[in-house]
Amino acid sequence: MCIEGLKPHWRRISVRNPELTVMSLSDLLALRSGIDEEIASRNHVRTASSLAGELMERTVSVAYNGRLVPIGTKSVDVILSDGRGLQVKMRSLPKGELRHWAFKDFEFDVAIVVAIDRSTGLIDWARELSRHEAETLAKPHSQGWRIRMAAAKAAGIDVTGKLQSAFKELV
Repeated sequence: MCIEGLKPHWRRISVRNPELTVMSLSDLLALRSGIDEEIASRNHVRTASSLAGELMERTVSVAYNGRLVPIGTKSVDVILSDGRGLQVKMRSLPKGELRHWAFKDFEFDVAIVVAIDRSTGLIDWARELSRHEAETLAKPHSQGWRIRMAAAKAAGIDVTGKLQSAFKELV
């Protein structure tokens, strides 16, 4: 529902929309597919992989005035005009919950780590970590490295506002 003259906004839609609760799984999947296709047609994402991850990569490219690298490029998501490579990592979790980000390697100049509040879909907090900071915080894991969100939240440079502003440009 929309008040005349005001543009509807996705945050006004209840996550537990009663109309969704009566839809079959196949109908829900078809709706999601249609939504994913519409978002792609607006050039907000480039692949059918993680919608949230792709939107955050685009958000970082806008915030840093960088360019998205070609799909499939290893370890770097955004290149800046000075040649630095940024790797973007995001987690969508209930507000306040802290887990970890997984890294296969450290072949980037800067890591942008972002925590998304799952209930709102909005950026809760974000940090910019140099490669050295990321390596210092990382712990070995069977498939690479892990950085605990609690440790990252207190490290690097706070870029929450910068990314929130860039995200607003996309929505």
